[in-house]
Amino acid sequence: MVKPRQYNCTEDFHHYLYIVLVLFSILNFSFRLAYLNFHAMIKTIIIVFTAFLCLPINAKKVNIKLATLAAHGSPWDLRLREMGQNWRDKSAGQVKLTVYPGGVAGDESAVIRKMRIGQLNAATLSTGGLAYIVPEFTAISHIPMLYNSDEEKDYVREKMTPDLIEKLEKKGYVFLHWGEVGWVRYFAKSPIRIPNDLKKHKLFVWADEGSDMTMHENLGFSPVPLAATDLLVALQTGMVTAFNTTPLLALGGQWFAGAKHMANMRWAPLMGGTIMQKKLWDQIAPEIQTLIINASKKAEIELTNEIRELDNKAIEVMEEYGLISHEVSEDELKEWRELVKTVYPYIRGDMVPEKAFDKAIKLRDEFRSKKTVD
Repeated sequence: MVKPRQYNCTEDFHHYLYIVLVLFSILNFSFRLAYLNFHAMIKTIIIVFTAFLCLPINAKKVNIKLATLAAHGSPWDLRLREMGQNWRDKSAGQVKLTVYPGGVAGDESAVIRKMRIGQLNAATLSTGGLAYIVPEFTAISHIPMLYNSDEEKDYVREKMTPDLIEKLEKKGYVFLHWGEVGWVRYFAKSPIRIPNDLKKHKLFVWADEGSDMTMHENLGFSPVPLAATDLLVALQTGMVTAFNTTPLLALGGQWFAGAKHMANMRWAPLMGGTIMQKKLWDQIAPEIQTLIINASKKAEIELTNEIRELDNKAIEVMEEYGLISHEVSEDELKEWRELVKTVYPYIRGDMVPEKAFDKAIKLRDEFRSKKTVD
């Protein structure tokens, strides 16, 4: 856990000097009134010194610069700004959060580099981005078809979070909260229900995620690596004919317009989290740290509920504009699961650290066994 800051009085010299001058002025005024009311003077002294003892030792303001790929005005951006305002209000202006959305600070690897050299001191990153720091984060969301429900995912994430937080702190970061983006689904220009349907397509994959490309190749698909900014044009020209993402992102990017068939099955959750440099965190008074943690947890709960609702709503909106959602039967799901298991040996070790992979599987099975007993 994060240890409270050990204060150095010399760093706060000017702060103490200011307080002493204020106390002197008040006491001087009190002594002038002493001849009128000696007892009132004593009460004044007691009140002033009691107030002094209640003042935080470190009143230095902390400016937090946070970068994220979340688009300006998106639910994630708005929640971050709301959280920042909450920090500012509850800290009486001591903590200020500035959000740099939409990738203006660069991609996630660039953001992490800027955090290391002090240009930024906080970030909201995908689990893939967090994995640049702690690879075990991939166990939460990089194992296809690991979960059947939000409840399974929540259980695994909750159980694995303490260890992930500890590993982050050893790397010099403090974990503030989780954030969801929704469930990844496949979209294509023709119906998809079984793996062989997808094998007919040229599948978009992120250009900077070589492991994801290799995994899809091992599954028998035909991945085409491109930048996300090129996806819409690639769909229009036929360079790619399928992609996978969450309904919210498919709607926001208007990508579904070029691939109006969706396999309504949960491939994997897309998630992220917000972190801060520990050396900056340690400059914040312990009581303010507690307020920040509470406000961050509140933002996590509210955003989770909002995104889960919007994830389903996005499908409804896309259907109004021509999207065809194809329900996948239990027998068809079985085909997907059997195929995915053939690449688990690759995922375990190459995409997800072996121990973390095994732990995620074990926790998922643990939840299912408990649910069966209940």
